[in-house]
Amino acid sequence: MKKQSNFGLFFFLALFGLSVGIFNNYAEMWLATNGLEASSISNVFSISYIVTVLMFLYFTIRFSKSQLRRGVLISLLMILGVNVTLIFLNGTGQLVAIKFLMFFNLALTDLILSSIYPLMMSIDKSDEAYTKKSVVESLFNNLGFFMASMLIGKTIIGFVFDYNVCLIISTAFATISFILLFFIKVSDEKKESVSFDVNKAISYFNSNKILYFYLFLNMLGSVVWCSILGMPMLTLIERLHFNSNVASFTIFGLGIISNFLAMIVLNYLRFKNEHINLFFKYGIRIILFVLSFLTNNELVFVLTIIYLLLTDCIYEFIFSSFFSNNIDENYIVLFTALKYSSSLIGYSLGTLICGLVFEWSIRFMILPTVILSIVHYILASILVSRKKSFNYGCL
Repeated sequence: MKKQSNFGLFFFLALFGLSVGIFNNYAEMWLATNGLEASSISNVFSISYIVTVLMFLYFTIRFSKSQLRRGVLISLLMILGVNVTLIFLNGTGQLVAIKFLMFFNLALTDLILSSIYPLMMSIDKSDEAYTKKSVVESLFNNLGFFMASMLIGKTIIGFVFDYNVCLIISTAFATISFILLFFIKVSDEKKESVSFDVNKAISYFNSNKILYFYLFLNMLGSVVWCSILGMPMLTLIERLHFNSNVASFTIFGLGIISNFLAMIVLNYLRFKNEHINLFFKYGIRIILFVLSFLTNNELVFVLTIIYLLLTDCIYEFIFSSFFSNNIDENYIVLFTALKYSSSLIGYSLGTLICGLVFEWSIRFMILPTVILSIVHYILASILVSRKKSFNYGCL
């Protein structure tokens, strides 16, 4: 029974990942074709991240795993309703309704993706399950992205495959994933207590203040990333005049390469000196940011984006794996929730900045990133030096 449930959840994740990959990578372009400007689009994304944080933390602290499954089902139903409404609103010019509904689409999608592993923990708590979850989610998201990128702009049987068709197909896969999850039995327990005491958790974190430092740094890193790539498709197509297919293949291809590079780096290019690892992850980025600012050159800016996408997955072990592997096991779930939430808050702030500077010249568009990335690098260097003082619960 456990094997069947586990397989069912992976199958559900694959279908939902396809759904997300087919449309959500193009959500900003769907909004743009409906008349929204970059600043409005960034606001939709930014607000959705904040609401996701609030919902995710509430689910983590207050809900049992059986209740979490019902919450995911309800969220899926809401997404289906929102998507169907958006399909019919496409091209109508009802911008207020479109923004409002897209906001919920994005927030609920992130909430569901963040809830998958807690659901799996009811069946299998292991590193292997966590790794498989990450691989399945990434693989099928990229597969959906690839499928859509191959078809965007094509005419099939006299029918033009546009961004709204992506939304229709995405909704179909989301519907199938809902039906599948409805029949999966995750847990027999009707009433599960919260897995940790909130007061003890606060005390634990207060006695390990380096964790607050890490979470702040994690948030700042997300701000830096999204201040440039908060709306990647829109940036490549509208700002840098890429063809939509070229933009899709650029993001998709570099993402795949980044995954392979991460494995190579982990096995063959992992330096004992963490400051060297830090330089390859963030230091070279700063150099490229500064060059883009000084030259105000579009080609240098494109090369900067390429390097960002290539280094997305590499050297993640510098901080993430260290704290996740050394924190008290009673607070792993809470720490993971806080880490995910700090990233989302950073994405929200960064995407907001991206929208504000979107129409500026490259020099001033990248200026906030230059300043924030330097601050981030200094703090990251300090954390590299201090992290060894963290010892499974006491500094």
